[in-house]
Amino acid sequence: MCDLITRMPKPPENRKSFDALIELVSALRGPEGCPWDLEQNHKTLAPYTIEESFELVEAIESQNDQSLKDELGDVLFQVALHSQLAHERGAFQIDDVLENLNTKMIRRHPHVFSDQKVKNSEEVWQNWEKIKKAEKNQKAAGFGIPLQLPALQTAYKIGVKCEKSGFDWSNTSDVMAKVFEEIEELKVEIQSQDQEKTAEELGDVLFSLAQLARHLKLEPEQVLRKANKKFETRYFHMLKIAENEGLEFEKLVPEEKEKLWKKVKEQTLGS
Repeated sequence: MCDLITRMPKPPENRKSFDALIELVSALRGPEGCPWDLEQNHKTLAPYTIEESFELVEAIESQNDQSLKDELGDVLFQVALHSQLAHERGAFQIDDVLENLNTKMIRRHPHVFSDQKVKNSEEVWQNWEKIKKAEKNQKAAGFGIPLQLPALQTAYKIGVKCEKSGFDWSNTSDVMAKVFEEIEELKVEIQSQDQEKTAEELGDVLFSLAQLARHLKLEPEQVLRKANKKFETRYFHMLKIAENEGLEFEKLVPEEKEKLWKKVKEQTLGS
């Protein structure tokens, strides 16, 4: 990436203005703009858009307001940059994005912007889905879930949509039973050493666990992210203990590594 300030003839003065962002992005894509930004298109930017969205989630989880402010800005920059690319090819510009968004939010909230009444958030959700379906005129098969969503999050959303149609387990105990049933089927395929069927049954286990999380009022993607972070913290804590004790971790036998792991778990209990 290049130095934006030195390459921009006139940096925007009021940097708290939304217009300043549009001016900045336009300059980056201008004749004397940044070579990296000039090379980009919607497809090349897609991975960065996804990455920035996940970094925003991480900032939310960290409960750090400075990080949240930074990451919200990065996501907003992606919106502005994609809008600028669309403007350059004559498709639409940021004003159209804003108009479309505002119109859609008003249309999807008739209980706020018209005289429609709702009893609770459940009715809000039902109305939202009906309006979305009417907007998209959904005739093709499928749940309408973005393909780029993580698979675990998609499994959760599939369950939510099935729940709304009444196709769901009646209680958590029934879901637990299904999880154990799928694990038993996975054990059979592991013993058979059929890789394809093992993969299928493992997928069924993961899908069932996502539904268990839903019944427990938990979002499985967030639950797993937290578990990943906990493991990462404990793992590197374990390596640090080994280093402090003058041990070469890679050369330790499994029993010694397990002993270190248990020590870390005791020290980080609750974290």
